[in-house]
Amino acid sequence: MEADIAGFITIGLVTAFIAAQLFKTLRLHAAQKTLREAITRGVEVTPEMLVEAERTSEPGANDLRNGMVLIALALAIALFGLIEGGSSIKEMLGISLFPLFVGIALLLRLRLQPSKDGA
Repeated sequence: MEADIAGFITIGLVTAFIAAQLFKTLRLHAAQKTLREAITRGVEVTPEMLVEAERTSEPGANDLRNGMVLIALALAIALFGLIEGGSSIKEMLGISLFPLFVGIALLLRLRLQPSKDGA
């Protein structure tokens, strides 16, 4: 059972990484296509438009969402272990600690970040 879980986690992480890179590439391609169409239609392309087209989200912009999803995943794994019963309770509770602590760390990072408002 442990090899199966490790295999699924590995496949999931690789799939998530590839999907993230694919979506990033598709977003950049769409922005470049929009700029090309604007140029062919005779719209004046300003430096501000170019900067906006290449703008990426700030690091940590999705910490709240990612933290909440990881905490929900940890709770789901823990509840599955409790429902499954038997000897898998300790294993599932142990496995659920990893996403739980990463989710809590992301939420703490968001909370401890200095605000941009100056408040």
